[in-house]
Amino acid sequence: MEPAPSPPLTRTYPGGVRAVDTGLLRPEMAASFLVTERGRAAFVEAGTAHSTPGLLAALKEAGRSPDEVDWVIVTHVHLDHAGGAGRLMRQLPNATLVVHPRGTRHMIDPSRLVKGATAVYGERAFAEQFGEIVPVPEERVRIAGEGDRIELAGRPLEFMDTPGHAKHHFCVWDERTRGWFTGDTFGLSYREFDTGTGPFLFPTTTPIDFDPEAMHESVNRLLSFAPECVYLTHYGRVDDPAALAPDLHRRIDAIAAIGERHADAGGNREARIRSDMEHWLLEELAAHGVSLPEDEQRRLLAMDLDLNAQGLDVWLSRREKPPS
Repeated sequence: MEPAPSPPLTRTYPGGVRAVDTGLLRPEMAASFLVTERGRAAFVEAGTAHSTPGLLAALKEAGRSPDEVDWVIVTHVHLDHAGGAGRLMRQLPNATLVVHPRGTRHMIDPSRLVKGATAVYGERAFAEQFGEIVPVPEERVRIAGEGDRIELAGRPLEFMDTPGHAKHHFCVWDERTRGWFTGDTFGLSYREFDTGTGPFLFPTTTPIDFDPEAMHESVNRLLSFAPECVYLTHYGRVDDPAALAPDLHRRIDAIAAIGERHADAGGNREARIRSDMEHWLLEELAAHGVSLPEDEQRRLLAMDLDLNAQGLDVWLSRREKPPS
């Protein structure tokens, strides 16, 4: 018999919320949030197929059992958020998977999702990072659209449609903590980049649906609730989002401008975008007061730089296509 997995790295926040490291690439790169309320539990984000043992270990550490989990919520169906949903659901007999209307079919039949992600990452990297993607039975899936609400032991969780990063993206409002589970809509903020100035946020343009105008609008709609915090999948709880939003808006525009600057670069457009973006981000981090060695900053940013450059390249290609 294999030994039980050790509980993964967790951060505990007020209101029964824990960030559970999903084990993607390096510590505290991606989180699932375990929410507990009066003996019941929910996961927001499922991580990858490799994440399930750790999530179950964190559930046990929190004093909850698999049959006490009512919901598994995925903010969108990118595989670092939803790739482990099928495997996790197999271990949670009473749970329902909650997903955006545009993402539902990919959870029930993930074949197209796997094909698209394999094209982005390559077969070897796909297997190493995400593992086997398991379908979720249709009868265990619930669609949540704009304004829909579920309850966790009487605790309301409300959904808002938030395109910009992906068309199949929603965010989840938790009235109890006055916080949004934002997936990738409110950007990325790695704890290694925290300084006396505060957290450092930057947008993510992962293929294939980056839309800067929609992202600006989604961020503003989130702020309209006057949230006290946001729960970022990458990574953890960040407070006072209204104070952070101006820099996030500025960086959305800056990253779009980087793409536009290389619109006519031809076959090496993606590489030029990546190089320019890396230079810009390192300057932004220096201005923020980050003192990590530059090589370490590059290492921490490497995957996001690759994906952001690919996403901007796709965005530019879509704009170039004449209307049909």
